[in-house]
Parts: sequence; structure tokens; C-alpha cells
Amino acid sequence: MSKTQRLELTWIGKDKQSKLEPRILIEDPEKSYGDKNSENMLIHGDNLLALKALEQDFAGQIKCACIDPPYNTGNAFEHYDDGLEHSLWLSLLRDRLIVLKNLLSPDGFICCHIDDAEGHYLKVLMDEIFERSNYLTTLYIQVRYPEKTLKQDMDYHKEIEQIHVYRKKYGAKPNLNEKQSSFDKFNFYVEELEPGVETTIGGKKVAILKKGYYRIVQKEGSALGLKEIWATGTILDGNSSGRFFRDYLTGRVEQDGLGVLYKVYGIGDDSFDYRYFTGPQRAGATKGKYYQGVPKFQLDNPDLKQTTPIENFYDLAGSFGNCRTEGSVDFRGGKKPEILIQRILSHFSNPGDWVLDSFLGSGTTAAVAHKMGRRWIGIELGERIVIPTACLV
Repeated sequence: MSKTQRLELTWIGKDKQSKLEPRILIEDPEKSYGDKNSENMLIHGDNLLALKALEQDFAGQIKCACIDPPYNTGNAFEHYDDGLEHSLWLSLLRDRLIVLKNLLSPDGFICCHIDDAEGHYLKVLMDEIFERSNYLTTLYIQVRYPEKTLKQDMDYHKEIEQIHVYRKKYGAKPNLNEKQSSFDKFNFYVEELEPGVETTIGGKKVAILKKGYYRIVQKEGSALGLKEIWATGTILDGNSSGRFFRDYLTGRVEQDGLGVLYKVYGIGDDSFDYRYFTGPQRAGATKGKYYQGVPKFQLDNPDLKQTTPIENFYDLAGSFGNCRTEGSVDFRGGKKPEILIQRILSHFSNPGDWVLDSFLGSGTTAAVAHKMGRRWIGIELGERIVIPTACLV
């Protein structure tokens, strides 16, 4: 624990941070090709030295750093000692993450792919460098099928890997999923068979329809339909309908009976001037539902696209199993499928943005960034890997 008494991860050698002199990147004209105005860069060399060299021109410029560092699993790569002592591995990542943070734009993101051998330690390390408040999510990736066993003598099968996602600063927002607005979920309709008893509850006019006085039917959704919502959990605090149910309709079974429908006027933001609530349907039950119409803003903007949350689990076992020769480049071990990088870059960058991968490996990040109209910088130490990367893009 440091003198500041903050919560932090400690390890042997943590206080010994690399001191590097500024370096200059020198272009090799024999290996350069394509559009000379593209600005894209494929850097051959030690990634820490290369990252430091990039600081002069690219500090605060990178929108998305997408990295896949060695996992420290004992399966050594040719150019990375992947069986590093735990402390050395942490120092290796710490030094590079600090520079990567400097390179990120204020609205930038870093996505770090890892497995469970060091995943939790990496999370704490990134909390320390990027601040815990800037942690966004961990994406869980299924990389192989349950029946595909790596080693027969393993006690636990490695099916899942992780991607920790952080932003540079508060306010950076990812691109959420979008879908065309529809009325599909507004597929409930209330038929009032008999008039209800009118009263006042919670300062609002309410018609109470006893069981048998109404019928709720489900059919194709439309602009006149209603959406069924359970009045439970965070809903009870999150909106006016949930709070009304919690504060005024809960506990009225003895007074109104079971199976009651409440027609509450003057609530909601849809085209109706009322909202339906159901009370408990059986003795001992406390939960209920409410039915809301299509929001006015959706009715007024039928072509409006709705955003949905970014899912945190990707089943890509098939893609991982078939990506070895993707891009016409045969790369065995550690290669990531293009579909994974496509999803990451679509959420955390836009066309024209800078994308950086300092553990480039097979070159998939650079290839996908190129295809998606992003500018990219890739850093790789292995000479044999630089050539296939050029072919891939």
C-alpha cells in the first residue's frame, strides 16, 4: 500500500518503472506500399519503444486502442515470453498501458483481450491506471465449443476469454446498437366489458374494473396496442407508473379483491390519457403489471431508430475455430476472427478515427480497421509477422 493509502495492486518491482529516451520512427521505403497519403503505419520493433516514439505526434489522438497482450499462460510465443513471472508480466503491461492512456483521445477507449489466468489482475491494474470510474464493461467471448478439448488431462475447459473496456475520461460514449423502431411489443389490448367503479386514488381519477368486467387479449402489435410491463424491481422506483403502483395500488387486495384492473387517468407519456394496472391475481401474491401505449415521440417519428445496450457475451466459437486462414493469411495460434474486431471497432470508433494495436500479431485489427474506413497504427516485433500483416490488409 502506498503512502496515499489508496487501494492498489502491489507486486515485486512495481516501483521500478522503465525510463525511456525518446526514439524516432524511420520509414523503410522498401516495405512501404499503397496510398502514401493514407497515414496508416505498420511499425516493426519493441512496442514500448514504439509507443513512446508515437507520443510526440499522437498523444491524445487515438480513438480506440485494441490490444491482445500475451496471456502469461506458459505457452510462449516466439517474440513474447508468455511464461513471464507474474510480477514481470504486470510491469510489462503497466508500462505499456500508461503510454496507451496518454495516446488516447479524451473521448477514446481501450479494449484489452485477456483470459482468466491474468484477467482479474489486469482489471485491477487498469482500474489503477484509467481509474475505476472509467471502467465500462467486460465482454465475455466464447472462443471454443464445449466438446473441443484442448488437453485431455485438463480439469477445467477454457471456453471463455475476456475483453476489459475502459474509456479515457468521463463523458466518452460508445456507439450503441441500433434497431428500427417498431410496434411489435405493443401487442396487448384491453376490452372493457362492463363499466368500472370510479374513485380517487393517490390524487388521480381511477376506474376499478372487477374480475369479469374486462378482458386482456394479445395479438399483432400496432400503434394502438399496449406494452405489458411487470411492476417489480427497479421499475417501482424508475418511473411514475412504477411509483404509483408501489405507493397506491400495493396492498389493496382486501379492499378491491383479486384480479382487479385499475384504469388510472392522467399518467404516462403515450397517446392515451390513462394507463391500466393489474392487481394480484391470486391470494398471497403482491406483484402486478401495467400496460402502456406507444410513446408520443415514437408515434411522431415512425422512422426513428431505437438504441439497445451493447451485449457483453459473444458466442464466436465457430469464428475462432475457422479464422486461421482468414484474410488468406495462415496464422496458427492467437489469431482473432475479423467479426470480433468489427464489433469492437463499430462500438468504440467511427470512420476516420485512429485505431491502435500495439500487439498486432496476425494483423487482424489493422485489416479490419482498414476495411471499416479507420486510420490505423499496428506495432509488431516479429519480422515474420510483418509480411503477412501487409498481405492481410
